[in-house]
Amino acid sequence: MKTNVKMKMKMKMKMSVLFVILMHVSQHASGVEVYEGVESVVLHCQLQSLWEEPTVVWSRFDLNPTTIHQHQDRSEPYVQNQHYSSRTSMSADALDTGDFSLTLNKPRLSDSGTYTCTVHTNRYEERLTDVQLLVKEPYTFPAEAWIILLVALVLLVAALSLAVYLRYRTITVSKVEVEHGAKSVTLPYKTKVQQLDKVTVEWNRSYPEPMKVHVHQNGRVKQDDFYRNRTNMKDEPLKAGDLSLTLKDVRDRDSGTYICSVYKKGEILAQKAVRLQVKVNVFFAERRQEREEPGDGVNMPLMTITDQV
Repeated sequence: MKTNVKMKMKMKMKMSVLFVILMHVSQHASGVEVYEGVESVVLHCQLQSLWEEPTVVWSRFDLNPTTIHQHQDRSEPYVQNQHYSSRTSMSADALDTGDFSLTLNKPRLSDSGTYTCTVHTNRYEERLTDVQLLVKEPYTFPAEAWIILLVALVLLVAALSLAVYLRYRTITVSKVEVEHGAKSVTLPYKTKVQQLDKVTVEWNRSYPEPMKVHVHQNGRVKQDDFYRNRTNMKDEPLKAGDLSLTLKDVRDRDSGTYICSVYKKGEILAQKAVRLQVKVNVFFAERRQEREEPGDGVNMPLMTITDQV
């Protein structure tokens, strides 16, 4: 008799502890957000200790029937909401581990709502947790954003194309200084352009007045009279890639900007500019000024002294 009383008291104590645990867990609530179309979503629910074999029920009380999923050791029939048919599952050893989490496959927009995890025993029925599930529509890129992205892509391609064009079409400029009366001066230009066969190399002066300085085409040379017999390039310059121009008997009027252009079938393959500055010494400048100024106070027009070619 005493033994039966002790067993009943122990059972009451165990059930009281279980009740306290259930009350503690039932205060927990959580929220889960997921996009429609994902493979699955897990709604978490856990209990640390069990002394009985309970029935675990997941419910949505805004639906009819309310049962989403039911789990117990023995097979007992229950009415599941058909909206969730074949889409819910729990761990097979949930009652041993206390992990009552529910896996919902292929969540839909209509699955949004509050899910309640409840444990039923012979003497108690307690709500363990509420999980607020929000199923959102998948993000779609707005049509306006696609247009903006396309325009940005076009601008990027244009910028890259311009950069490449400038990289190969921009004329590099170098500066050369020489004294008036020097025997010669070299306007340097070494190119890395390949396939220089059957091309035209043309040196022109663009400033202060346009003049054809030296044109090398098919082994023949063309030039304006001012530079006749005063320019030359290396033998077979096209093979060596050295298109430098040597200017002899340097004069002050040779100062200016010289541009070398490499043509092939009307297309410019490469260009370079050389700015030549011919320095004139003070003595020469004074002598020239004396020659150009009229004497005896007579107002006569200035005469230009032209160097002989």
